[in-house]
Amino acid sequence: IASKLVEKVCKAAGAQDVQVLATAPGHKLAGLRYRHPLYPGGAGGASGPDFASLPAVAMRGADVAGVYRVVLAEYVTLEDGTGLVHTAPGHGADDYRTGLREKLPVYCPVRENGAYDTSVPEWLRGQNIWEANPRIVEHIRQSGHLFHDHTFLHSYPHDWRGKSPIIFRATEQWFIAVDQAGAGKSLRDMALRAASDEVKFVPEWGRNRMRGMLESRPDWCISRQRAWGLPIPAFYAPGPDGQTLTLLTPATVLAVAKLLREKGSDAWFGLPPAELLKYYDASSDPQLPAELKGLDASSLRKGSDIFDVWFESGCSWNAVMRERSGGGASGRDYPIDLYLEGSDQHRGWFQVSLLTGLGATGKAPFRTLLTHGFIVDKDGKKMSKSLGNTLEVEELLKEFGADVCRWWVATLAYDGDIKADVEFFRVSGEAYRKVRNTLRYILGNLEDFAPGAGGAGAPVSTPPPPQSIDAWVLERFDALSRAVRDAYSRYDFREATTLLYDFCNDTLSSVYLAAVKDRLYCDAPGSERRRRTQGAMFHMTEGLCRLLAPLLPHTADEAWRSLHKIDAKDTSRSVHEQTFLPESGVKADAGWAEVLKAREAGLSALEAARKASDLDNPLDSCVILPDAAHTLGRFDAVDLADLLGVSQVKLDSLAGAGNAKVQDLRHLPRCERSWKRDGTVKPRSDGGVLSDRDAQAVGVA
Repeated sequence: IASKLVEKVCKAAGAQDVQVLATAPGHKLAGLRYRHPLYPGGAGGASGPDFASLPAVAMRGADVAGVYRVVLAEYVTLEDGTGLVHTAPGHGADDYRTGLREKLPVYCPVRENGAYDTSVPEWLRGQNIWEANPRIVEHIRQSGHLFHDHTFLHSYPHDWRGKSPIIFRATEQWFIAVDQAGAGKSLRDMALRAASDEVKFVPEWGRNRMRGMLESRPDWCISRQRAWGLPIPAFYAPGPDGQTLTLLTPATVLAVAKLLREKGSDAWFGLPPAELLKYYDASSDPQLPAELKGLDASSLRKGSDIFDVWFESGCSWNAVMRERSGGGASGRDYPIDLYLEGSDQHRGWFQVSLLTGLGATGKAPFRTLLTHGFIVDKDGKKMSKSLGNTLEVEELLKEFGADVCRWWVATLAYDGDIKADVEFFRVSGEAYRKVRNTLRYILGNLEDFAPGAGGAGAPVSTPPPPQSIDAWVLERFDALSRAVRDAYSRYDFREATTLLYDFCNDTLSSVYLAAVKDRLYCDAPGSERRRRTQGAMFHMTEGLCRLLAPLLPHTADEAWRSLHKIDAKDTSRSVHEQTFLPESGVKADAGWAEVLKAREAGLSALEAARKASDLDNPLDSCVILPDAAHTLGRFDAVDLADLLGVSQVKLDSLAGAGNAKVQDLRHLPRCERSWKRDGTVKPRSDGGVLSDRDAQAVGVA
C-alpha cells in the first residue's frame, strides 16, 4: 500500500491492529515478480484461465505460467485506492498503452455481447459483466483474499444516446496507416503539404488548426461494429493451424462495388460470398495471396464490420461531384471549389475528405475550406432543447420568410460563434424590407419603359452626359458591382450585404431616387431626360437582381421576372441562370465630388432655415451654393435643385466653401402639378397654373 494511503485504507476497512513491516520507493518495485493469488499454479482448466497460452503474461524469460511483474504508470495516483492497481491492456486506453510499452498481451476475455468468454473460470463463462461483478467479489471473499470492498460513485463513460455505461474492449479493427509511405510520401506528408500550400482557408487561422490536427492524428480506424451501414468488403477463410485468412484485394473490392452499384449495399447482407464475388476473376488478380489461390468461394465468410460514417461522408467529393464528370482526377467537378462546415470539422469531415481524396487521386479534393462558428442563444449559451433556448427553423421561416432568414445569416461574422434571437430576425427584416422596397419603387417607375424601344436604348449603348446624375449613379453602381463580386470571391457575405444595403438605402433612396422623383412623375413620359433616367434605373435593377440573387433568391428572382415582364408560371427563365452583369463603363464628371459637398452644405442650410422660420417645404426655397472654383457651373442647375429637393439653385462664385444660403420663394406662384416655384409658373390655357416644363408635359399652352 502507498505509505500515504495506509491510514485512509485501514480506516475505511475498519482495520485496527496495523503494523508497517517495511517501506521502499515505488520505482524499486518495478520488475518484481508475483504469482496470481487465486491461481498460484496457473493450471487453467476448471480452476482458472490457461495462462500458459498467453506467454507474454509471464515475465519475459520466465517459464512459469501465472507469474506477473510490477510495472510503473504515471496515471496511478494517491487520490483513491491503495496506490497499486491491476492492469488490463484489453479493457482501457491507459492500460493498453502501458501494455504496449511493457510488451504485455492485449488480453480481452469479454465478448461483443458484454459476457465473459471461455478463457475465464467456468463459473464465470457466459455471464454478463455487470451480473458477474457481485459474484466475483463474493468468490474472492470466500477464498480469503478479500481485505475490504465498498461501493462508491465513479465517473464512468456512458453512451450519450442510450445513457448506458460503455464497456471498453480491445478488438481487431481496420485502419488506414497515415504514415505508411507510398511513392516516397506518406498520407500525412501529402496532407500537411496540401494544408500548407494548396488549399485556401477562410478564415486563415483554419490553416494552423488543420495542420496541428494532421501532425498529431493517429492511424485512422475506419471500421465499426454496427448492425447497419456500408460494409467493409472483406472475406475470411479458414487457414492452416486454425488461422484465419483475409481476402481483400483491389480486384475483390471493385468486383463487390460493381455488384452493389447494381443491387444496392443491402445486397452484402442478403447474398452469399459467391454471388457477391460474381464479377471477380481470381485467376487475373496479381495481388491474391498464394495461400488463397484455388479457394472455393463457398467456403468464405463475409466480414461483419461496416465503414466508419466519417469514411462515407469523407468520400462525398467522389460520389457527389467527381463521378459527374467521368471520375478523373482533373475533371470538370474535381477538385471542388468550396467545402464549408463548423470549426469542429478540422478534425472530422474536412480532414477525412482530405485524406481520402489524397489517397485516391493524389490531390486535395477541395480548393477552399471555409470554417464557420455555431449558433448560440442571445446570452452565448449553447442551444439545447432541454434548456428550452432553441429556435425552430420552421417557425422562423413561417414568421419572417426564407429571404429574411438568409439575409440575417449573410450579415454575420461567421468565423466565430453566432448569437441568435427572434429579435435579431426582426431587425434583419427591416433591412431586408429597405432593399425590397427600393426594388419595388424602381420597378413601379419602369412600368412604361422598354429597353431599346422608342429610341431609349440601354445606358451602356447611349452613355448619359458625364455631368448628369445618371452618369454619377451608374459609375457608383459599377463600383458597387466590383466590390460585391470581390466580397463574394472572398466569401465575405457580411461585406456584400453591407455594400448592397448602403447602396439601396443611401446612394439610391436618399440621393438618386429622391433627386429623379420629380422627372419620373412630372416630365413628359417620352422625354429624353426621363427615358435616360429610366435606362439607368433599368440597368441598375438588372444588376442588383443578379448581385442579390445569392443572398435573396426568391426576392431577386421575383424582381427580375417583374423587370423583364416574365409570367410567374414561366419557369424557363430565372435570374439564377444569369451571370453577374458587365459594368456599364460610364464615367461621371470628376466635379461630382464637389457637387456632393455642396449638397451637404445646402441641406444643412435648409435645416437651419427650417428651424429659424416656418419654411418647412424645401420646394418653397432657393438654395445659393458657393462655387468659387466654378466647378458647379458645369452642371445643370435643375439637376442641382433636384439633388436638394428645392425649386431653384443659384451659384455664388464669391461665397466661401460651405456657406450656402436659403432664399424664400413663397412670393412666387407654385406649380399645381409639381409644386415647384421655378419662376416659369403661370396660368395656362386649360385654367391650370403650371410651370413651362409641366405645361409641355400635359400639352397645354
